[in-house]
Amino acid sequence: MGNVDDQLSQLLAEHDHVDILINNAGRSIRRAIEHTYDRIHDYERLMCINYFGALRVTLGLLPAMVKRGSGHVISISSIGVLSNAARFAGYNASKAALEAFSRCAAAEYSERGIRFTVINMPLVRTRMVAPTRIYEQLPLMRPEQAADLVCEAIIHQPGRVAPRLGVFAQLLGIFAPKISEIIMSEGFNMFPESEAAGGSPAGSAKASGEMIAFASLMRGLHW
Repeated sequence: MGNVDDQLSQLLAEHDHVDILINNAGRSIRRAIEHTYDRIHDYERLMCINYFGALRVTLGLLPAMVKRGSGHVISISSIGVLSNAARFAGYNASKAALEAFSRCAAAEYSERGIRFTVINMPLVRTRMVAPTRIYEQLPLMRPEQAADLVCEAIIHQPGRVAPRLGVFAQLLGIFAPKISEIIMSEGFNMFPESEAAGGSPAGSAKASGEMIAFASLMRGLHW
C-alpha cells in the first residue's frame, strides 16, 4: 500500500488535484458459498481490492477536492448488489461495502461541492468474466455500453446509475422478497458451478437453450 501513497503524492504534486476519480479496479470470484468454507482468503482478497483499494485512493484524494471545493467520485459497483446474485456472495459484499461508504460520503460532502456516484454495472464482456466460459454464449453488455454509463455519471452526477432491471430487482427484493429469492434460487440451480470451483469442464462451457432464454430475460444479471 506504500506504493499507492507514493503514487498519490506524485499525482498531486504534478497536477495539484483530481477532478474526477473513477474507482474501477476490481476482482470477481464466482463460487457457491458451500465451496468457500475453507477459503476465507477469497473474501479477504475481494475486500482488499474492491473495497479497501478504492477506499485508500478516495481518502488520499478527498483533501485536495475539499480544498478546491469541487470533485466527483464515481464507484463502479455491481448489479449483483441490487439483485443479490447467487454464487457472488463475496464479490457482492465487497461492492456493497463500497456503496455504503459512497452513500455516507455523499451526505457528508454535499455542501462542499463534492459529488459521489455509484454505478451498478451489469455483466460486461471483459477479461474479468472470461474464466467463466459459459458467459461466451450469454448476452452481456459490451465495454462501449459500459463506458456510456460512466459518461452519463460524469455528465449528470446522479447518486446512482443502474439498469432498469437492476432497479426492478432491488424493488422486488424489498416488496416481494420471497419471489426474488425463488428467482435467484432458480438461476443458481440452473447454471453450473465454474470449473475452478469444482464444476465439470463440459458443464461450465455449454449453455442450454433454457439457460440462454433465462439469461436473456434477466439480461446483465450475474449467474
